[in-house]
This record gives sequence, structure tokens and C-alpha cells, in this order.
Amino acid sequence: MAMADKLVATLDKAGVRKISTDLWGVFFEDISYSGDGGLNSELVQNGAFEYNRADKPEWSNYTAWRKIVPAGSFAAFGVGETAPVAEENPHYAIAEIGKVGGEQTADSAVSRADSALSQTDSACTPAAPALENLGFDGMVFRAGETYDFSIWTRAHGKALPVQVALIGDDGKPLAATVVTAPASNACGEWTQLRAELTITSAQAAPQPNAEIIATQGALRLIFPEPGTIDLDFVSLEPRTTYKDLKHFRPDLVEALADLHPRFMRFPGGCITHGLGLNNMYHWDRTIGPVEHRPHNFNVWGYHQSFRIGFYEYFRLCETIGAKPLPVLPAGMSCQNTSQGPVPVAQEDMPAYIDEVLGLIDFCNADSATNKWAAKRAAMGHIEPFNLEYLGIGNEDLIDDVFKNRFQQIFDAVKAAHPEITVVGTVGPAPSGQDYEQGWAYAREAGIPIVDEHSYQSSSWWFHNLDHYDHTDRKGPKVYLGEYGSWDTQLINGLSEAAFMGRMELNGDVVHMASYAPLFAKNGHTSWNPDLIYFDNENVYRPYSYWVQQMYATTTADTAWPVSLDGPTTLRRDLPNTVSLKIDGGAHADFADFSLETADGTHIDLPDVSYQGNGPVSLPVPEGLAADSYTIRAKVTYYEGMWGVRIASGDVNGKNYNGTSLGRGFSVQVVREGTGYALAGTETSMDAVRPGTTWDVRIEIGNRGEQMRLYIDGALVADGHETPDEPRRTVTVSRDSTAGVTYLRVVNALPESVDVDLAQVLAALNVPDSAKAVVEATVLTGNDPYAGIRGEESPTCPTSHEVNLADGTYTAPAWSFTTLAVRG
Repeated sequence: MAMADKLVATLDKAGVRKISTDLWGVFFEDISYSGDGGLNSELVQNGAFEYNRADKPEWSNYTAWRKIVPAGSFAAFGVGETAPVAEENPHYAIAEIGKVGGEQTADSAVSRADSALSQTDSACTPAAPALENLGFDGMVFRAGETYDFSIWTRAHGKALPVQVALIGDDGKPLAATVVTAPASNACGEWTQLRAELTITSAQAAPQPNAEIIATQGALRLIFPEPGTIDLDFVSLEPRTTYKDLKHFRPDLVEALADLHPRFMRFPGGCITHGLGLNNMYHWDRTIGPVEHRPHNFNVWGYHQSFRIGFYEYFRLCETIGAKPLPVLPAGMSCQNTSQGPVPVAQEDMPAYIDEVLGLIDFCNADSATNKWAAKRAAMGHIEPFNLEYLGIGNEDLIDDVFKNRFQQIFDAVKAAHPEITVVGTVGPAPSGQDYEQGWAYAREAGIPIVDEHSYQSSSWWFHNLDHYDHTDRKGPKVYLGEYGSWDTQLINGLSEAAFMGRMELNGDVVHMASYAPLFAKNGHTSWNPDLIYFDNENVYRPYSYWVQQMYATTTADTAWPVSLDGPTTLRRDLPNTVSLKIDGGAHADFADFSLETADGTHIDLPDVSYQGNGPVSLPVPEGLAADSYTIRAKVTYYEGMWGVRIASGDVNGKNYNGTSLGRGFSVQVVREGTGYALAGTETSMDAVRPGTTWDVRIEIGNRGEQMRLYIDGALVADGHETPDEPRRTVTVSRDSTAGVTYLRVVNALPESVDVDLAQVLAALNVPDSAKAVVEATVLTGNDPYAGIRGEESPTCPTSHEVNLADGTYTAPAWSFTTLAVRG
């Protein structure tokens, strides 16, 4: 048997650092149907009939509704806007019901409704006209569950009954009741009707699953009597909650609570400042009666009802024990549009600043003396929410206009509420122009904490373990508000675990951190990866979830640097294959395209009119090989948010190179199938005029470890990859209150390794009795590339006791271990 590799760990006790007690948290953004259709327990989609083309070009007021008109009946379903329930959401449905299977009285209609379970024909079609809501990918119904139904109605001329039924997968009712809409008065007033429907266990008996009895269920509203009735704000919610937290899907909240977050950032992200000022998130429009919360389109391509608004977010934080970190726009719309960021007009800034200050009052003021706090109390929360943090801005372009608007808000908050810690922003990447300018401004303005973002390949995380080692301890603190490794494989979780260990070591300056995005609904993902996947039935936790949990459940307040002696790095054998492809989402033309290798081989390539529908492969001779080569092209750029990329090297493999062109430039390496921009090569995402032409030259050296990008003859990006990638780490921290020391070991290599921890244990004066009984929590697997997006991780953490009497821990291949030493 081959001997395991060996590492010797040495702790520097003099390098002790204090760790932020708010280090590990979560970030919720309404992306990938995280809100409506996800965390929101509402089962009815488009219950307010407010969907429109702004959400999706093919959507309308009746999206998610099915109109049913049986043979021999008449029904017309329209849309009204006259004297609505709420001016903020003016549309409602109009049901005009004609002859319904012969004349009948109101009493007979109600009698029929009372026995609605049998009122279907052989094809499961109701005997009268109906509207059926299909929910979000269907509705899941469970045996024994009670569902709360409500609807606003306005019956014209006379009272009208509405049969309400929960429909199973076979089209037959599982539960039913009737509500009666009273005749509207001369003022056209609306009436809210409520009912409850319970699915009994007896009806579930024939089903294969004793709990879930329908996965593609629906809500059916049947109109058994002629007449005209207006309908709005149709709602159906299961009564089961997580710790009495209403309007939230309990299993998703439980998955959050199990992470033990110290804080929760919300509601975004790009959703905060929206696509244009009309789409900007205004917190005060998301509180109060749900009917009066104006709906809006979601920047990620769907709809926001704001049934979960700022009040509900604060209640969620309170329920799971997380400090709230709301984020408000910095008086600027999102930069990621063709026109770039648009500021709130200066004449409107005083009102906007009042809006920001109003949020602090809503959270913290006395409800007896403050109007915003009184609104909080009216919603059911007399006591303050005890807000400590407030985020201003997100990934903003750091220009003079941004600084002007941010400074006005920042100064106002400091003056009115010096107890509030403001979190600023330094752009979308951990390096580059926005990052540098954002940090320079943050230091100049004295911003307490800045929000960094970093989405990278596993290779980047391993390569950049020292990212925070040299951060200025006298400047702003860091909040790594959005980060993640590009995929859901074991190797991604291990890379995050290694980096998080170094964040913990630098916990004196890294004040907070949260993986992102948090939620994604399978079938509707608009970003990958995500921390928690779900469908209507289940919750799926990938490897990254378990890594987050392993840190958040073992929080510490003190850390020490550790050095390692032994084999810790990986060096890849990069291929010398040369092939080319174009990908990305933008439109661009490529002319005068050529490739030339270092030995003088020259290949002219055809012009390409790229329409954002890649990838498009270029006809490079099969078998072409070179360590160094040059790519030239004349690129005319037209449109597209994220630009185009010229990929080169072994583009059909897992290790190659890329050069991004568009509203920003960068050179990238792709390692193990996911890529990252080499440090210092990213430029600002400025607006690009359609038809802009660049002469592009890309120089590739040493099989992609070195890359230079020239635009119109000027060097704009010069990137170099360090070939040795650290893959084994040891970090040490301690929870002094609980009296527990945590030794964290990452082994992201294919061989197990013996880690000599004797010096570490001795330096910390760990008694022999504590060494003999150590709890090891281990996340490991045989395949570093195991783990499929949208599915549960193939393995999860397990715990067992180990004996460290001899000071040695054997870390399995492809593993992350936390050793808890008590005493």
C-alpha cells in the first residue's frame, strides 16, 4: 500500500485575530422564481390579473388561468379597470355567465355547489363555466392539509354563488365549498370572501403517496348561475407554517434556518435598482395591505406580486434569528442596460432620501410617535425590528453621478441615524476598474463596510486564498455579499470551503459574507449555480449548501494563521490543442479573422456574423497544436448585455482560454469547465454604441497561462495565471464562549493526506483528554465532479469521533473536515 502524503501544520499564536460575530449569513434575491412560485406560499399564479407583456412578451392578464366553457353554456371572460379594488393594481377579471344548463334558482345553485365533489362529467369537466388557475407548474396538494382561500368579488345586479374546488391530477375535485358574492351597491363596492378547504385523509387512501396527493393540481372557480361578476386578488395558501411564519413556504424557510445565518441581505441584487427608474424597488410600496402593493415586472423575466414585502422579510429574519440587511438603491437604476445607469433627478432626491430614512423609522422607531413605525404596528409588530445594517447600492458603476447620489444618502443617514452601519458597493467583480474606483471612493467617503461580489471557477478560489490577507485593516470592512464557485460539484464546494477558511482567518476585516444566489426553482433557473434548488414538492441541497452549514454551525470569535509544510498544490498539464469558437449573448460581426502560431503557421478564417446564438466553431485544421499563438480580427459590436467571447485552445475540453469583448474587456482562463477573468484585466462596463468597431489582437502564451489583449493597437488586458494551485489548507479558529477549537482541513486532491497537528494543539494548550475525543464532521466523495445542478448532493456531511492523541488526522481525498476540539 502506498503511503499517504503528509503535511505538517504550524500555528502562529502571535498572529491572533478577532473574528466578526456576524460573518456568515444568507442573501435573498427574487431570482429564478425565488419569491412568487417559491418562498411565497401563495399557490395561485396571477391571482390579481396583473400579468402583462412587461413580464414576458407572451404574457397577458389571464396568464396561468384556463377558461372552461362547457357545451351548451355561454361565458365571456374579460378584463376591467373601472373602480378597481386597488388603484395600484387596476386590472380585474369580468365573468359574464349566460345560460348554464337550463334555468335554476339561487337555492338550487347553492345546493349543487354543496355537492361539488360529484359535479363533473366523465371527462372531469365542470357542468358550468369556470376559471381554473394552474398555479406555478401546477399545485401540490397534501392529505390532511387545510387551504385558506380568499377572493374579492363584485356581483352585478344580484348575489351570485361561486363554487371553489381543489382539483387533483386526474381533474376531479379533492375538496370543494361555495362562497356567495353579494350584489354590489350603487357605488360598485367590492367584497372580500374567505373560505377554507380541507383535504381529508380518506380521499388520499387510494394514492401511492400518503402525504402528497396531487402534484399538478389546480384551483377551479365554477359559476353555476347566470350573471356578471368581477373577480380580483384570488388567493390560496396552505395553512401549515414554519413557526407560525405566515405566507412563507415552510420547507424552504426550514432550509434557511438550518443554515443558522447571522444575517440576511434582501431583496437584491440587481432587482433592487431595477431596469430603469420605473422598475426601481421602493420598500414603502411593499408594505401594508397586499392589494395596495403595486405589482411590477421582475428584472429576471417574470412577475413580482410583493406578497412577500419588506415587512415579511423582517419577519423572516426574526423567525430564523438573522439580523436584517435591507438593500436600497443608491438613487441610481441598474447599469446593466443599453442606456447605462439613470439617476433619480436631483429635484426628487429629497423625497427619495426621506424614503430611505423612513425605512429606518419603520424598523426602529416608537410606533406611538412615528408614522412609519405606526404602520409596522398596524401590520402586527409593535416592537422594533432593531435594524443595525443598511445597504445602499448594488454593483453600481462608480462614476461621479453615482458618488453624488450615494453621498447625499450616506450623509443623511449618518446625520439622522449614526447608529446605523451603512454598507456601500464596489462593483460586480473582485478586481478591475469598478472595484478599484469603488474602494478608492469608499476610503475617501469613510464608508464603514463595502459590498464585494465574486462569481468564479473553483480554480480562482484556490488560486486566490490570500485575497484578503493584505486588506487595509484601517479602511472599510468587507462584506462579500455575493460569491460562489461556478457549478454544484464537490470540487466547487471544496474550493469555497478553502476560501471561507481564509475569510474566517481574516474575520477582523471580512465582516460579513453570503453565498449567492440563494434559491432557484428547477425549470426556471436564470443563474447557476444556486445554494438551494427546489420544485413544488422538494428541496435540494448541493455541496455548497453543506459547506455553508458546516461553517455557520461552528462559528468562532478568534483565529490564528497556520503554515503548512508538504505537498499542497496542483499543477495542471494544459493541452497544446488550438481550436476556436465564438459564444456569448451579444451580436457582433467578425472580419479579417486569422490565427498565427509561434512557428509561423498562418490560417485565414471566414467572416462571422454572430447573432448571440453560439457557440460557433471556427474551421481550424484538426490536430493543430501550439504553445503560443496570436488571434486577429476586426470586430463590429452591435448589441447585447454581456458581450461576446472568443474562446481558444482545447475549446471542447475542460481547460482553455477566453477573451470577452463588449461593454467590458477581460481575458479569462477556463479550468475544469468553468472560467474566471485573470486579475486586473477587467474594464468598466460602459455603454457601447451599436456599430463600434475594434481591431482586436489576442496573444496567447504558454498554452494559455499568459494572455494579452490589444484593442486598436493598445494593450488593454495583460493576464498571467500562476501554474501552482493550492489545494490543501488548514485553518484554526476558536469559539471562546463555548470553549471549542475548530481545526478545518480541506484536501482537494485525489490522495488522502496525514496532517500533523501536534504543534497546533500544543500551541493552543489543548489537554490530552480533549485530544482523545474529537468530533470530526466530514464532507467527502469519491468523484470531485459529482453533483448535478438542481439535485441533492450525492453525499452530505457525516460526523464521528477521532483520536488526536498522536496529533495526526488523516484527511480523505476530496474532503472538507471540521474537527471540534472541546476544552
